[in-house]
Amino acid sequence: MDGDAVYLQPAFVLQHRPYRETSVLLDVLTRDFGLVPILAKGVRKPKSKTAGLLMPFSALKLSYVGKHELKILADAEYVDSYPLQSLALYCGFYVNELVGIFVHKADPQPGIFALYIRCLHELSAAQNIEQTLRYFELDLLQEAGYAVDLAYDADGEPIAAGRRYNFVADYGIKQADGGAVGGDTLALLAGRSELPAPALAEAKALLRKMLDVHLQGRHLRSRAVLAKIIKRL
Repeated sequence: MDGDAVYLQPAFVLQHRPYRETSVLLDVLTRDFGLVPILAKGVRKPKSKTAGLLMPFSALKLSYVGKHELKILADAEYVDSYPLQSLALYCGFYVNELVGIFVHKADPQPGIFALYIRCLHELSAAQNIEQTLRYFELDLLQEAGYAVDLAYDADGEPIAAGRRYNFVADYGIKQADGGAVGGDTLALLAGRSELPAPALAEAKALLRKMLDVHLQGRHLRSRAVLAKIIKRL
């Protein structure tokens, strides 16, 4: 490989889709180069041994080349996998879609890469799945530079357990009678503590509002699918 090559880069496939007769287009989260689009040529041929590696939720080391934005896969090595089943699988697709939005091309985000691995590990354990998602969303916003202070409200007053609050875009947490989230829930989130059912419900609504500010009207397909799956359970 030449000077435009990247060797054995730790990576995860976020999405893959067929390209022409025998190839696959990949959206790849890398540790050192952010989001990288990669063309895997010929991997859909019957004798290809690479196609089975290029799946979501598998830790890989990828080597690729190219002077342009779209890179060409040269080699793929398997490192580890995080088997997700049932609800955890759909949550994984949701996480992948979020990461694909908040991480940009050629924008290294090693903190998000590490956060992603931790989230997959917790999802694969299939315990406290909803809490895992809430803290992933919260930490993703922080790593992407969109953290909201959960210890103090927008007026600089400490969050109080007995009060109610709302999230207001461009301001943060504001005290409001009858607000959507309690101070006790905010304190639990700030401390990354165990979330009981009422706090989980408030945290879900709060984090959706926070995320939607930065999604700017973008529709998450995985969010809609996940909502339908949860209703069936």
